[in-house]
Amino acid sequence: MEISLRHNFLISLVLVSCAQADLIWPTPNTAFYDGQPIEAYVQATATGNPESGLFGCVRNQGSRFHEGLDLYPVKRDLKGEALDSIYAALPGKVMYVNRVPGLSSYGCYVIVEHDGEILAYHSLYAHLASVDVGIVPGVRVSAGTVLGVMGRSASYNIPRARAHLHFEIGFRLSDNFENWYDRQKFINKNHHGKWNGMNLVSIDPLDFYKSTRREEAGNLYEFLHSIPVAARIRVYSQDIPDFVKNYDALLTKPLDMGSIVAWDIAFTEYGVPKEWTPRFIGENLLGEAGEVKVLTYNPKLLKTQNCQRVLTLSGGRPSITLDTLNTIKKLFGFR
Repeated sequence: MEISLRHNFLISLVLVSCAQADLIWPTPNTAFYDGQPIEAYVQATATGNPESGLFGCVRNQGSRFHEGLDLYPVKRDLKGEALDSIYAALPGKVMYVNRVPGLSSYGCYVIVEHDGEILAYHSLYAHLASVDVGIVPGVRVSAGTVLGVMGRSASYNIPRARAHLHFEIGFRLSDNFENWYDRQKFINKNHHGKWNGMNLVSIDPLDFYKSTRREEAGNLYEFLHSIPVAARIRVYSQDIPDFVKNYDALLTKPLDMGSIVAWDIAFTEYGVPKEWTPRFIGENLLGEAGEVKVLTYNPKLLKTQNCQRVLTLSGGRPSITLDTLNTIKKLFGFR
């Protein structure tokens, strides 16, 4: 495994400057590409504020995190139900389909992994009224392939007037998510395997689209590296997490330089582990297996953020939040 990861690491360095993301907007609404404001395509919550449909700390006066982008329909039937087709944003492979609305707050949803990119990642399409019959796990799709129809399906009630597509772009934390889930003693069964929303971390879809339109980033790899680091955390473990194996383009150096004793992980402000530096025997690191410590942090980002913090500051000292500890447990299988 280490040899193949080194190979992919070197290949990614060669290809990063030439790969381009030919993104397709996931709904028929052309307002974004026409340069219109968010009011022309973003579905607001009951507050009526369009910003509540964006990514980030946009709910409950900024105290609640929204991990995606909500897009409203441009076409409805006589009863007012949404009719917009939903399109795959990029070529890829269908990884998961849920057709039972009540089993998830996502309702009916589809996940496509864009494995042809330098940095593989997935896009998620939720609250669908229906999923196209040909969209099943393992099927490859092209950019613009119809995945289903926009709707308002969920394990809770979404009013007809607020039917929308919930659109996410991101990564899964672990292929062994079920082990973490079982240890939590949740009442409900995990119906979605490793594609449960609690195992997914996301970037801002709209910001990514804007960056590609402005040609500031040609692909998600470049975009992710443009996102500021909120904190760097060292985790003492000899294991190579699934996350590293699945997203090895995020490695800062190859793995065959020695025996790994720890990982230095750079997190975005919303908890995406965007950069991984293996640390090896001989680097004189002091720490026990399973130990976690803060290396550096960005106080400006932490002080201006009202939710989903990687760290909290108390008395000027950083503390790792429960959310971040749970992320680390999922990544490394810690108890």
